[in-house]
Amino acid sequence: MDVGVLAVRYAKALLGYARDEGVAEKVYALSDRVLQCFAQNPTLSATLEDPLLSSEEKLKLLSTIASGDGKEGVVMLRYFSLMIEKRREAYLASSLRSYMDLYRKSEGIVVVKIITAVPLEKEMEDKILSRVSSMLGKRIELQKSVDPSIEGGFIFDIDDYRLDASVASRLRQIRRQLIDKNRRIV
Repeated sequence: MDVGVLAVRYAKALLGYARDEGVAEKVYALSDRVLQCFAQNPTLSATLEDPLLSSEEKLKLLSTIASGDGKEGVVMLRYFSLMIEKRREAYLASSLRSYMDLYRKSEGIVVVKIITAVPLEKEMEDKILSRVSSMLGKRIELQKSVDPSIEGGFIFDIDDYRLDASVASRLRQIRRQLIDKNRRIV
């Protein structure tokens, strides 16, 4: 079976269950935290897929990662238990990503990524969020990253749209223009 189809099926089930329990937003935040753990610990997936590790040990490991304060913790533990019972540990991260995508889509949340040469100040971050939110008429989730190689300015991604206002990009553009002009002269 296709990994994407399987992940979306489990994600839809988790979203429905979380909504029924009234903790869909908290499960969303908890899913983000679990995915960050997967990103920070590349061996976590391999550990969960290890056939020598018992189901109880896998569930214990996952419960330490995703311990929630209330109902969301119970919902996630039941979800993890289902995934382990059905031997779908390999699809856990992709199903949580799919859950987050489905939740964003249903709640009208748009992910905006901004790459800057230096960290953004809180005031500037708030301005960006309010402007983009008012332009799109949707809730915004801002993902920031710092990349000194862009030398200045910013790169802004909204869905399939990219605004590259970086100094490095502008310098490359000027360099290309100079090379093209020199070719014409020779």
